[in-house]
Amino acid sequence: MPGLRAIAAGEAALAQLIIISAHHAEALTDGVKSWIDQWLGRTNNHGIVLLALFDPVYQAVSSSMKVYLQDVANRGDMEFLVK
Repeated sequence: MPGLRAIAAGEAALAQLIIISAHHAEALTDGVKSWIDQWLGRTNNHGIVLLALFDPVYQAVSSSMKVYLQDVANRGDMEFLVK
């Protein structure tokens, strides 16, 4: 999986829109966080939008993920949208 994660990180670093969709969970997995760290350092601040999609039934449970992704967006100078 590390090879696939590196490929996906390279693609995300070039993207203008990154979508993360999560269902019932309190936090993102370590693998997803590692992938985010890989591409976050490689972006060139080209007007990226980070879109987080959460299952509305579990919105309250997903609040820590929302805070984490907001921090990622802030560090990467990205617009952050939540649905």
